[in-house]
Amino acid sequence: MAESRPFFRYSSWDVLPALGGVGIVTLLFVTFLGFDSLSWWFLAPAFVVIMRSYCWNLQCVSHNFIHNPFFSNDWLNRAYGVLETLTLGVPQILYHHYHMNHHFGDNDKVGPDGTTKDWSSIYRYGTNDQPESFLRYCFVSFFRVEVGPIVQKVLRKGRGQVNQLIVESVAMATFWITMLAVNWRYFVCFYLPSYYLGWVLSYAEGYLEHYGCQPGNQYANSVSSYHWLYNLVWFNNGYHQEHHWDPKKHWTRMRQLHEYIKPELIKNKTRIIQRPHLTALIEDWLAGRDVSGVRETTQQRRAA
Repeated sequence: MAESRPFFRYSSWDVLPALGGVGIVTLLFVTFLGFDSLSWWFLAPAFVVIMRSYCWNLQCVSHNFIHNPFFSNDWLNRAYGVLETLTLGVPQILYHHYHMNHHFGDNDKVGPDGTTKDWSSIYRYGTNDQPESFLRYCFVSFFRVEVGPIVQKVLRKGRGQVNQLIVESVAMATFWITMLAVNWRYFVCFYLPSYYLGWVLSYAEGYLEHYGCQPGNQYANSVSSYHWLYNLVWFNNGYHQEHHWDPKKHWTRMRQLHEYIKPELIKNKTRIIQRPHLTALIEDWLAGRDVSGVRETTQQRRAA
């Protein structure tokens, strides 16, 4: 008798990020269908929540789904990819390869060929071997994503991923066209602003996950935060250096991975912050830290 496979491929705790994606798409439909009848007392906070959800989704739900697909059933994973497409506003399969390229380059500096391996590197459009300015990176990155190379990645992966791209693209286009046809005011005044600003927040977090680090050093190319509440809500995304050292390690195993490589983190002076990544610049300013170069933090000195 064949042994039955578990519903979740890696951990039953994946029910939490999986439900997160369902919750986001549910809130999108609620605001869309009730836009003309819902009070602004509901729509205003819903706008903020949806805007924030793009960052949370990209950094937590979609991110973990990329590295460790939630379900044992491949068709269920494909269906969840379609759902994530609706929540992100881009085909999940394209974001999959965009993010995997990020790990391929690990936020590298510009090489001899005049560019970076990592399409999202904060150094890609910087000057004088320095990162691009924070605000320009956040507000412009969305518009300069190189879609062609990402699509080529999908094409090289074969028919299965090509079909997935087609299905996700049709689903996204249908969703957008339906919103425009039924209530264009919702699409223009609510959906698009929250969509763009949500991606801006995600790029901000991505920037600060690597700002002030040592590109090329596998133990110090990312920023980690061990704040308990941040990691509880963000599914241990604070362990970012650990994640870059072993991208396939499940989010529930980050603490164990941290203890395993902790001596190397101390030795290589990994940049560590005490609060969420999005507040890193404020934290540096309050502490009087200059991380335009590599600096040892107070927390690292304590650890040493």
